[in-house]
Amino acid sequence: MSVISLLAPHADMAMQNLHVAGAMVHDAALHGKLAVEHVSDQLVILAQATDGGNITVDEFRERLSEVQQEEQLGWLTAAGKYFIGIFQKGGEVFAGFVTGIIPTLVVLMTAFYAITELVGEERVHGIARGAGRIALTRYTVLPVLAVFFLTNPMAYTFGSFLEEKHKPAFYDAAVSYVHPPLGLFPHVNPGEYFVWGGVLVALLELEKTGAVAGGYHIRVAIWYALVGLVVILLKGILTERITAIMARRQGVEL
Repeated sequence: MSVISLLAPHADMAMQNLHVAGAMVHDAALHGKLAVEHVSDQLVILAQATDGGNITVDEFRERLSEVQQEEQLGWLTAAGKYFIGIFQKGGEVFAGFVTGIIPTLVVLMTAFYAITELVGEERVHGIARGAGRIALTRYTVLPVLAVFFLTNPMAYTFGSFLEEKHKPAFYDAAVSYVHPPLGLFPHVNPGEYFVWGGVLVALLELEKTGAVAGGYHIRVAIWYALVGLVVILLKGILTERITAIMARRQGVEL
């Protein structure tokens, strides 16, 4: 047996060992590169956080630990950012109301209160008594007059001109109509303008992007008020019937 044949297996084993060692060196280099990149990222963040002045080793160590902690809590920071962003957006909308709709509401309320005084409360009350005689006007004209002139919540006092058996139905009709006319007469219920305001913001955004025709929000406001009239008429008639049934069952005379 020649010396070459004896050394051949050892040579193969040596080549395998060299291959494994090369792989280990490559992995170590890769991990080292990643570690250096990670450290460099942290140092960049730290450098941006400093004011450019000289810092001590202890200060550097403390700030570096803070950077590592911020990286670990990054998802929590992002969640908090988006959470508070919702309320910040709401604040922007509110600021728009303060500079836009609220001054308009003040002027409208002043104007319609002035009209009521000029017309005279006695005349308004006389119209209310006449409108309360038949069901058709009792649950359409009367709630509209009440909401338009007295606004919410004083509108319900118009029920004093009605018979006891009609008062629950009138209240149901009037309380259901403090929202539908907000698109046309926001002074009737300024404290709950957000009911229409949220719809209005969406419609204006759609108009801006061209998804709907310009002025579409005005048509929606008109239909909102008209449909509200039909709804309060049906609710008034139904509530009047329910009141009569309940009074008869309990032996109450209204």
